[in-house]
Amino acid sequence: MYNFKDSDWSNEYKLSSKQFVCWNCNNQVASDKGYGDPSHSSKRIYLCPHCNAPNIFDHNGKSPLSNLPGKEIKKLPLDVLNIYDEIRKCIQTQSFTAAVMLMRKIIMNMAVVEGADKNQNFSYYIDYLCSQGIVHKKSKNKAQSVRQLGNDANHEIENRTQEDAQNCFEFIELLLIANYEFAD
Repeated sequence: MYNFKDSDWSNEYKLSSKQFVCWNCNNQVASDKGYGDPSHSSKRIYLCPHCNAPNIFDHNGKSPLSNLPGKEIKKLPLDVLNIYDEIRKCIQTQSFTAAVMLMRKIIMNMAVVEGADKNQNFSYYIDYLCSQGIVHKKSKNKAQSVRQLGNDANHEIENRTQEDAQNCFEFIELLLIANYEFAD
C-alpha cells in the first residue's frame, strides 16, 4: 500500500458522494472529497477517506486503476510475501505476462522455504512440493499448468491473458492460504 496519509491535497472540492473500492487500500469506501472537471461533471478524482489515495473515474464512472486482487495472506514467509504482493500489483495494472512469470517463481520460492535444494529445475520443485504434501496430489496438474504458462511467458512471443493470470492466481492464492494462513 502506498502512503498518502500525509498528502496535503489543496483546493479539493465537495463532490456528490461516490461509493467505490479504493485501488490503494482495498477498502470499500464512500467519499465526497476530491476534484472534478467543471466541463465534464462525471470526470472525478475522489480521495479515499481511509488512506487519502486519489481514485480516478472517467466520464463513464470507470476507473483505470482496479483494486488489488486477492487478499492479504497472514503468516507468509517474507520472500514469498514479497513475490505475492508483486503478483497482485501486476494483475492490478494488467501486466498479466509478468504476473504469470512471477507465479512460477513463487512456487520455486515456496519449495526452497519448505526445505528444497536451491538451483534446481522447476519440475524438481513441483515434485518436492507434492511429495511434502504442500501441493495436494490432485493439484499437481494445476501446478504443472502454472509451470507451462510461466515457461511460455518467458520463452514465447505471445503475451499471457487476463484469463491465464486469473487461473494461475486462484491456484497460487489457495496454495498459500492452505499452507500458511490455515497452517497450525
